[in-house]
Amino acid sequence: MYRLVCGGLILWALLGFCAANAIPEAGHVRIQCAALRLNVNNYSLRHQIKVVVSVSAPEVTDFGGIEESVLTITAPSGATLNFSPTSFDIRPRVFKAANATLLFKAIDDSADAAVSNVPSGFFDAAEPYTLVLTMPGRRFEGAVSFSRYLAMHVEQQGQPVRNFCLADETGMDLYTTPAEFGPVYYKHQDITNFVFQLANMDAAIESQDYHPPVESPRYIFQVRIGDGAGGPTQLLDPARYIDGYTSHLIRSERTSTPLHFAAEDFNDGDVVVVDFERQDTLEPDSVFSGYGEGYSSEVVVKDRIVYALKVEEPPTAEELGQVASSAVLQESSAAGDSGG
Repeated sequence: MYRLVCGGLILWALLGFCAANAIPEAGHVRIQCAALRLNVNNYSLRHQIKVVVSVSAPEVTDFGGIEESVLTITAPSGATLNFSPTSFDIRPRVFKAANATLLFKAIDDSADAAVSNVPSGFFDAAEPYTLVLTMPGRRFEGAVSFSRYLAMHVEQQGQPVRNFCLADETGMDLYTTPAEFGPVYYKHQDITNFVFQLANMDAAIESQDYHPPVESPRYIFQVRIGDGAGGPTQLLDPARYIDGYTSHLIRSERTSTPLHFAAEDFNDGDVVVVDFERQDTLEPDSVFSGYGEGYSSEVVVKDRIVYALKVEEPPTAEELGQVASSAVLQESSAAGDSGG
């Protein structure tokens, strides 16, 4: 009985010690920053800086004034813009902490002025942009730049594809820069891919490292086909364009271009979507600095190119003749007007 009581007291003391020392105190700021450069059809560019701030505190009352936090972005030219949270969410205390989440977005989209909230060209510089996050009683500073690693173009019969259209009954040649890249994912990484998760677990058991692997840089490369009616697209067989493709997996060590796709791969009316992305995950806590204890940060930089091409029948000789005749008539009319 004595031993049982002593053992119980020791166990109680150990649990109390662990609770006091192993569980971190509430009061942490987590900064997740993503910088995206998106090129669509070599026609439009979208630059975006997204910052998600997750804050924990002992009580909800500790979040007073948090919705007034400000993200300040300074361009290499010295131009400065201030951003209020796009959204914020405060959740009451659960277990030992209350939580708040702030979202900031700064966007410049050359194809859609309605979604842009910075002046056109603000994000065109290659040099780093300074980010300052000001919160009640806290201040954090870091810098990010947009990657320019990728390039891509599509040709048919040795000529660049124009007007976002592919001529049916004609093969397609796809070129990328870099021409060889990896590791490459040809499906998005998610928990629904059971075989991929088994491979990760097996690797963790062998290495005794149970942290999720972070590959940097890593690439995503997909070719998808839709019916042109706005419905979902289907992944073209990755064996066609991924070196070392393995059925049921979503990743390969490398692949390369140029790639040739036969005319038989696509049908008239299809939409062919090529998605090429490089993602760099910077070292944790290597970008943002601040004063006070209890903060961490993660920064991801993405360079992405998307081609969306409609497969159409080329114009007939008669149609080309009509177009040519119309152009000649317009030119003659314009010359007559100027001469009159």
